[in-house]
Amino acid sequence: MIQPPLAAACQAVGLDQTEARLLHARANHTYHLPRELVVVRLRRTRNSEEWIRRLTTAVQVTAWLAARGFPTVEPWPAASPAVTIDGWTATFWRYVPTETALAPANSTDLAELLRDLHSQPEPPVQLASTNPLGALLADLDHAGEALTQAQHSWLKARATTLNEQYPHTPMPLGHGMIHGDAHTGNLFPTSRRYLLGDWDSVSYGPRAQDLVPTLDGVHHFGQPQSDWDRLCTVYGVETGIENHPGMRLLCAARELRSLAAYIRSAPGRPDIHSELTKRLQTLMDGTPARWQPI
Repeated sequence: MIQPPLAAACQAVGLDQTEARLLHARANHTYHLPRELVVVRLRRTRNSEEWIRRLTTAVQVTAWLAARGFPTVEPWPAASPAVTIDGWTATFWRYVPTETALAPANSTDLAELLRDLHSQPEPPVQLASTNPLGALLADLDHAGEALTQAQHSWLKARATTLNEQYPHTPMPLGHGMIHGDAHTGNLFPTSRRYLLGDWDSVSYGPRAQDLVPTLDGVHHFGQPQSDWDRLCTVYGVETGIENHPGMRLLCAARELRSLAAYIRSAPGRPDIHSELTKRLQTLMDGTPARWQPI
């Protein structure tokens, strides 16, 4: 696996990377710098202007939301919005000590935050249009041996079909600023409240997309149906919204989008490659199966 240029990114903004600790590595390699109380997120953007712009937007939007009192993680103010080195882009964030005494976030907490987010005015930042497939199509071009030819062909065809249908499919709940990857795993408990993190996909798009991760959790990850019911009740929509054509398309797009990080990480990681193969097989066969996050 190609290692991100953590040392060079930290040096570029004057941070001490001594004792840096890797928190997780999937779409982003995320590190805690204990001496600086900073979190560094590195994403392999391959110098894509679109992705560099999206990550810069994430920094700008969260700074604006935090100033308005919205419960979000905050960018580290001394750094430039994003630093790109050797095809990787780094963003820098204030470290948030999590409060272990606080109960894990649930769908009620998520729904309350989403209702607040979706009621915010238009931000003073130009938001990119939502891409429900995320980085999948770009990652397919660099999939290498992570996919067989049959898997690659099926994914490309399925993604292309969804991409073509998306602009012409009506969406419930209208459009506006969305988080883009809203699930309880991105809610961080502090001493007073939960903060919403991981804003890489903030954009202008269908608000319904922010409800999709919970529905996806019920379909694929063993979340109870009550999570979806509670999310809808607190947010203020009927649970039957899942049958709307727009929701069905967004759910299908998320299923594919979730594969992107696994495609990037599969080389050299048999566990990730195995999970990628299982997910793809269930999608290609149309058979239900329990997925495991890695």
